[in-house]
Amino acid sequence: MDSVGIWLLIVAATTLAAAGLAAPVAVRARLAMLAAALLLAPVLIAAENWDTDRFADLRDSPAQLLAGLVLAAAALAVLVWLVRSRPRWLPIALIAVLPFRIPLDLGGDTSNLLILLYGLLAAGLIAALLEPERILPALGDGDETGPGDPRRWLAPILAVTLVLYGLQTGYTGDLGDAVENVGFFFVPFAVLFVLLAGARWDRELVRALVIVVAVAALLVALVAFGQYVTGKVFLNDKLIDGNEAHAYFRVNSVFYDPNIMGRFLDVALVMLAGVVGWGRNRDAQLAAAVSVVVLVALILTFSQSSVLALIAGMLVLVAARWGLLRGIAAGALTVIAMGIAIYAIDDGGLTAETTGRTGLISGGMHLFEDKPLQGYGAGSFADEFGDRYDVIDEGYATESHTEPITVLAEQGLIGIVPYLALLIAGTAGLWIASGFGLRPARDPVAATLFAAFAAMVVHSLGYAAFLTDPLTWALLALALVLPEAIGARAADPPGTATA
Repeated sequence: MDSVGIWLLIVAATTLAAAGLAAPVAVRARLAMLAAALLLAPVLIAAENWDTDRFADLRDSPAQLLAGLVLAAAALAVLVWLVRSRPRWLPIALIAVLPFRIPLDLGGDTSNLLILLYGLLAAGLIAALLEPERILPALGDGDETGPGDPRRWLAPILAVTLVLYGLQTGYTGDLGDAVENVGFFFVPFAVLFVLLAGARWDRELVRALVIVVAVAALLVALVAFGQYVTGKVFLNDKLIDGNEAHAYFRVNSVFYDPNIMGRFLDVALVMLAGVVGWGRNRDAQLAAAVSVVVLVALILTFSQSSVLALIAGMLVLVAARWGLLRGIAAGALTVIAMGIAIYAIDDGGLTAETTGRTGLISGGMHLFEDKPLQGYGAGSFADEFGDRYDVIDEGYATESHTEPITVLAEQGLIGIVPYLALLIAGTAGLWIASGFGLRPARDPVAATLFAAFAAMVVHSLGYAAFLTDPLTWALLALALVLPEAIGARAADPPGTATA
């Protein structure tokens, strides 16, 4: 298919997903639009890649393609039956499968895809279309946040972001990255947002959420320890080569990239810290013990962005637990300690310490300066950066590692507006919901989500991949509904609820 046809598919998919997120229509109509977008996602990916080697086996073997579709349909039918049998546990199942990617061999290349998540999203959406009131009982309740609460704008802002992204792929030189972002990430994660936001949350489910995240983090950690002991990692050939060249050994566990592994562990550690800070003694002690194990695994990633993100999340928790003044004091001491540490170990300047991030930032800003209003087109950063600076070494990073720089270079000032609006709505909304200032927070659940969101934002400043990570969409959905849904201001803190 030509580029115009691909662009039209992108616009259709993002527009339908946006409408499913925020259109003021009946619940079943919103779900139908999300279903249409989800159906378009694999069509879009196939249309872009059908003539490539990655699809050669499917293209040249119709019988194999048909068999795969039949097996997929059978598996989907089983999942739909399970969801309809136990609809209450759908959101917990979605959270449970977030970290796990399955490697698929496509035309000699291995793609690590969120197959489990995609299957569960499709099953949940089909079940919701069949029984919307039973599967997503809270979706038709209207806005539970107050008229002045910034969180009520999260879904509309995400919708605008999707529509703009789709439109701004129209002048991208190469649509490959944009197709992957829309097909593999934006459309499925819009479904994830709706399924999580539409669930009927209570204290039992919140407790289950914390337990599932803790268990998933422990599993990730155990795989990482196995990699470290055996000296073997998988999924990422570049990481394997890097470990052979460096004096230190980085692990990636079930993730492709150690930094994304670190990001997941950051969120898990923040949630566990929320239990330590507000939970009952037994829960707090257990959470602290799990945190020690998970923290060791985080260290083995050697991910600088993950360490900084974890510090940011913990500082927010300190401020929420003991008041803003103590939080500011802790932040100041942290900055001083980090400055001393950086000065003590510095042996190559800022560029070396950040493994080349400063070069990507300055290069991205030069791209923005060329086209400040509209940018070079959504999904264009890697190609434009590589062309501008004649990057031909496959070992040299051309993907932007700073989210606002990515947005500015690709989408210009037009695209940065909804990005900033999303950060403001999430930050201000969770701060208000947490209710902390000079005094400690009155809502531990909102405070813990605020800290996790802060960690995600800070991590995206050092690694980007903000809206292409399902964790971001999950946190935003939970931030929208959890505090009011479980009456956290008058209830027990996270991790202390009883069944």
